[in-house]
Amino acid sequence: MKYKIIVFFLLFSLFFISKAFSGPFGVEFGMTLEQIKQISKTEPINIENDYYLITPPNTHDQFEFYLVCINPKYGVYIIKAISKDINSNAQGTALKSRFNELVSTVEKTYGKYKKEDFAIQGSYWGKQPDYYMYALSKEERVLMASWGKKEGSKLPPEILAIYVEAQATDSSTGYLIIEYYSQNYEKIKVEQESVF
Repeated sequence: MKYKIIVFFLLFSLFFISKAFSGPFGVEFGMTLEQIKQISKTEPINIENDYYLITPPNTHDQFEFYLVCINPKYGVYIIKAISKDINSNAQGTALKSRFNELVSTVEKTYGKYKKEDFAIQGSYWGKQPDYYMYALSKEERVLMASWGKKEGSKLPPEILAIYVEAQATDSSTGYLIIEYYSQNYEKIKVEQESVF
């Protein structure tokens, strides 16, 4: 009998832990700063405003930095991960390949998405294939995928949108960003705008 109780307790604990850390990288929307401190493997560092650099429970080899936005009222409302540097040629071949791989992985879970790959209007470099990385580094080009209601994605109730974006620091180095937005994001944005 005692053995059954112990097994039941262990199974219940595992279920509770898996439910508690079932969000992106083991972070749940709505968590307070205190809760983030309890699950982060390192002390959260406040970078600016609501942004905190953390080490979440579930890290991934592809990503180097993890950030959360924490609102005093709504808790965590953005979960963001930034990849390690990706070396690429000027045309962005390797970066685009890694971008497509990540998008494909997210698609398997969340379904339909919208992909955007275009030069900013008026950009000269953005229209030149041999300057793809340079244009990204100068923010004259966009390479992004988005999941949301209007895209027909299969998002859980707590997620408003997901974005995967490719960026570059120069003509040969880029990185990827994935962002998860809480349903509370729009409320927080309205409240923040009303303050200013």
